[in-house]
Amino acid sequence: MIYVGIDVAKTTHYAAAADSDGVVLVEPFAFDNDAPGFAKFISKIASFPKEQLIIGLESTGIYSENLICFLFDSGYKLAVINPIQTATLRKTNIRKTKTDKVDTLLIIKSLMVNSYRLYTEQDTQSLKLKSLCRFRQSLKKSKAILKIQLSGYVNLLFPELLSFFKSGIHISTCYTLLKRCSSPAEIAALRLDSLSRLLSNASRGRFSRSTAEALKSLAKSSVGVKNPYISPFK
Repeated sequence: MIYVGIDVAKTTHYAAAADSDGVVLVEPFAFDNDAPGFAKFISKIASFPKEQLIIGLESTGIYSENLICFLFDSGYKLAVINPIQTATLRKTNIRKTKTDKVDTLLIIKSLMVNSYRLYTEQDTQSLKLKSLCRFRQSLKKSKAILKIQLSGYVNLLFPELLSFFKSGIHISTCYTLLKRCSSPAEIAALRLDSLSRLLSNASRGRFSRSTAEALKSLAKSSVGVKNPYISPFK
């Protein structure tokens, strides 16, 4: 077998190759986390029969996902190494150094002396699903932060609006209103027919003319600050 070790980083990876006797066949080299970098990596191992290659790399979260998927789709056998295994091997090293070049060889050694499991199609699908879940969680956090910021702006500009709608301001009707009129003065200046139509269309008929009248009256007496520079939609 020919073992290939890859030390994964954010922008630049390092790799090396050795045979079953530990003879280094490809000295550690750097390649970037992009298409030319991946092409460089493939060119370095292209002379070896693919069926004899086992490529090992540490599990490093998002930094290794695109490389794993690329190599798996290219037909290579992959083994993901637990970082604890390479850390244990590093402790047995005399210098106990941690460098990109040294770690590529430690990953190869780990493939030789430790058990490993080859990556499967299910593993790659699981990686993609995890990425989707992380992205969803990130969007949820961003949404929560934006809602808090919007409530803060409304509390300054039109505090009475916070309790005007029973469901609060975070409903499509209120968002539509604020996109059209982002201050009490603009709402008060809007024609009653226009305001009524806006609320009715946005709520699909839930809010009637009486709601528009109450909102217009509330806007006229609002104690919100008159500062157009902090409007959330301008």
